[in-house]
Amino acid sequence: MSSGVVEVLYFVPDRRKAAIWYSQVLEAEISHLDDPEHFYIRIGEQEIWLHQADEKGPSGVAGQVAYWGTDDIDVSVAKAEELGGSLYRGPLKRLDGRFMCQVKDPFGNVIGLIGRQQQRTHQKGDDV
Repeated sequence: MSSGVVEVLYFVPDRRKAAIWYSQVLEAEISHLDDPEHFYIRIGEQEIWLHQADEKGPSGVAGQVAYWGTDDIDVSVAKAEELGGSLYRGPLKRLDGRFMCQVKDPFGNVIGLIGRQQQRTHQKGDDV
């Protein structure tokens, strides 16, 4: 029986730079194990771990996307862009009234964001 998602792993070319980027975008501290080269970022009950990209696990936008909750999607996207990320898809209005988008990190991966959008008025056809 599953107890839910425990951790999400991103493949990146520079683990330390990626940890700093993700911790700043998601406003979470980097946690270290006994060895300072083993670190993760905890968001609620989930953890983000960063693995060195290689031929078996390259960085990239293909595959699954983990979506992280945010209080204000526009603020989160702006922060990601300030730190070198770029808007990849969306934001799109969901049928539950929240918005979702994907942001490409500076390392080639995609991170999903879901939350309220405080400032924008959406256009018809934005619903997903």
